[in-house]
Amino acid sequence: MKFLSYIGYIGFRILLFSVKIIPFKILYLVSDFYSFLIFKVFRYRVKTININLGVAFPDMSDSQKKEIRKNFYKHFTDLFLESLKGYTMTPAQISERYIYGSDREIVDNFRKKNQSIIVAYAHYGNWEWATQTVLYEGFQPMAALYKPLKNIYINGYMKKLRQQRGTHLCPIEKTRFMFGMRKKQTMGFVLLGDQNPPQKHSIWADFMGRKTLCLHGIETYSKMFDLPVIYLESEKTARGKYLQHISVIVDNPSECKQGEITQRYMSAVENSIRRNPAYWLWSHKRWKHTLKEDGTLDTYGKLYK
Repeated sequence: MKFLSYIGYIGFRILLFSVKIIPFKILYLVSDFYSFLIFKVFRYRVKTININLGVAFPDMSDSQKKEIRKNFYKHFTDLFLESLKGYTMTPAQISERYIYGSDREIVDNFRKKNQSIIVAYAHYGNWEWATQTVLYEGFQPMAALYKPLKNIYINGYMKKLRQQRGTHLCPIEKTRFMFGMRKKQTMGFVLLGDQNPPQKHSIWADFMGRKTLCLHGIETYSKMFDLPVIYLESEKTARGKYLQHISVIVDNPSECKQGEITQRYMSAVENSIRRNPAYWLWSHKRWKHTLKEDGTLDTYGKLYK
């Protein structure tokens, strides 16, 4: 098995080198080809995407949803290749394409006060480049939970690349260890909360017009360690170009009612999606658990199968 994993690692390194030497204009031609393959040939998660669009936009016409789906696939393959390309780019090169506006002062002010924060992302725009720009943008070091890859060689290499860019990675089962790092230095703790969660310990929030079960981590750890929460939105302005918007979700988490922080975060994610729906990750099974208007459980889980 180790031999096969190592062969896979060599293939990955070749792919990474290929992406490095290909200019962006050619890269997006490759992306268009990949998009055609996964959309028209392999029909990657078409059923899931159609269910999600139907849940989120019940009044939208079929032609409108078809356009969102087409643009999503194009963005999906762009994101995959851009994420790899980012690790081969210089700070100057990536800074020209991934721009932080004046609202980055929000993060700077927390850093000046030696205040650790939770950085709440969503699977929207290009969230991968955000973790690749931490070091040379002058932010405090970031720590992020991740699920280790099965290939130990690729996993180790990717972890090394991310840490070189200022993001410390902790396996998902070591959440408390990750937050313990705040005692040694001012940190930004990266959490994504827009996936489908298990029912245990989850929180209900209004999202895209319906009660939706949400991950508890952002709210739980914000209150547990008294950490402010900011939301970072990655707005796609052109292929390979993004403008980052930073806003404060909560300054004083101890003053918030149960579910309030989660609701603020999910409302921010919804606003991002409604501005440009194609750039959210529609291919994950988001609405396995929702509530009907009468408060009874309404599950889409069987539809996703």
